[in-house]
Amino acid sequence: MSNTFEDLSPEEGFRLRGEQKLKYVSEMFDRIAVSYDKVNIFISLGQTSIWRLRALWGIRPLLTSRAKVLDVGCGTGWVSWFLNWKFRDLQLNVEGLDCSQVMLQEARRLYPKSGFTFGDVCNLPYTDGSFQMVTTVYTLRNFPELFLGLKEMVRVTSPGGTIIIVDAFPPQGIITWLMKVWLNYVVPPLASCFIERKPYEYLASSIQNTVSPGEVSDMLEQLGCEQPIQQRKYTFGAAVCLIARKPAQNSSI
Repeated sequence: MSNTFEDLSPEEGFRLRGEQKLKYVSEMFDRIAVSYDKVNIFISLGQTSIWRLRALWGIRPLLTSRAKVLDVGCGTGWVSWFLNWKFRDLQLNVEGLDCSQVMLQEARRLYPKSGFTFGDVCNLPYTDGSFQMVTTVYTLRNFPELFLGLKEMVRVTSPGGTIIIVDAFPPQGIITWLMKVWLNYVVPPLASCFIERKPYEYLASSIQNTVSPGEVSDMLEQLGCEQPIQQRKYTFGAAVCLIARKPAQNSSI
């Protein structure tokens, strides 16, 4: 079966795994990189910016001076820029990694002083314990293999370090109906005014069909992170920030 972005439906693309999923996602983001940030702010009514600001604004206690931070799925580099700006007195060393070459071109253009690397979350090109903090923002649903990607994030986190995950998850509770209507019938047509529609049909499918925050927390605990995993919900659970700590003592991971 072909795994190119053109040949598969958004639902089929989301269900891919391994190298096929990596190729599909990379091609999709290559096509929308230039307009990605502006369109996302528009179609989310600014909520995606608010969620990531709320998640990252207060993480100073988790960082030390000159700490090394990895942002997985960095896209156009916003997280790298924000951490370097917000905590500039700490002189952080922030590295961004992404599977889309065009996204990385945009990141290097926008933030030429930051470091960006091409790579796959399921095979991170770093030694064990390289980073005090590892983040991923709105990318979890795009991992080629979710458990393996999380395992790699934990592996490259130093003992005592922190993993921060921010993402949209399947809608629950009072906003379920509203979110489904917005994702399926409002977002794709809105996005198509500026960019091709199909990536945002994939967005809708991925949010509604991905695992729950609780399942991600369970995986992190299986990988040796300390219990409990912190969960911070935004806008009635439309987005969730998970904060996990790797034990200070070396584990078998």
